[in-house]
Amino acid sequence: MMRSFLIVTFFLLLQSCANKEKVPGGILPKQQMREVMWDMIRASEFLQAYVFTKDSTIDKIAESQKWYNKVFQIHKTDKATFEKSFAYYKANPLLMKDMLDTLARKFITPGAGRYPADSAFKKRDSMRLQHQSTTRPVDSLLRKKLIRKTKPLKPV
Repeated sequence: MMRSFLIVTFFLLLQSCANKEKVPGGILPKQQMREVMWDMIRASEFLQAYVFTKDSTIDKIAESQKWYNKVFQIHKTDKATFEKSFAYYKANPLLMKDMLDTLARKFITPGAGRYPADSAFKKRDSMRLQHQSTTRPVDSLLRKKLIRKTKPLKPV
C-alpha cells in the first residue's frame, strides 16, 4: 500500500514539474504566435492609418479580413488555428503576459523585431538628444537673466 502511494506521488510530482511552456498540439508555438500577433497589430494599424482614412465607403470588416488572411497566409496558418491558439494563451495568463510584454518591448524599441531599425530614426533621435543637451542649460540661464532684468510691477 505504501509503495503504491509513493509511486503515485512520484508521478504526480513529475507531472507538476513538467515544462509549463510546452503547448499542446494544434496550438501555435510561442514564437510563431508572437510573430502572427505582431503582424496582425501592424496590419490593423495600417488599415486604421491609411486605408480607412482615405476612403470612407470601404467595408471595414471585409477589408480587415482580407488583410488578416494575408497575415495568416504569410505565417502558413489559418484563422481557426489562430483563434484556438489565442484562446489557449488567454486561458494561461503567464504565457499571455510574457507574449504581450515581448510585443510591447518590440513596439517601443525600434528594430527590436526581425526588421532592422530605421537609420533615419536613429540619426534624428541622436540629433534631438544632442540638441537638448546643448540648449537646455543655455535656455535656463537665459531665463534667469531675463527674470533679473525685469522690473517688478508696482501695485495700483
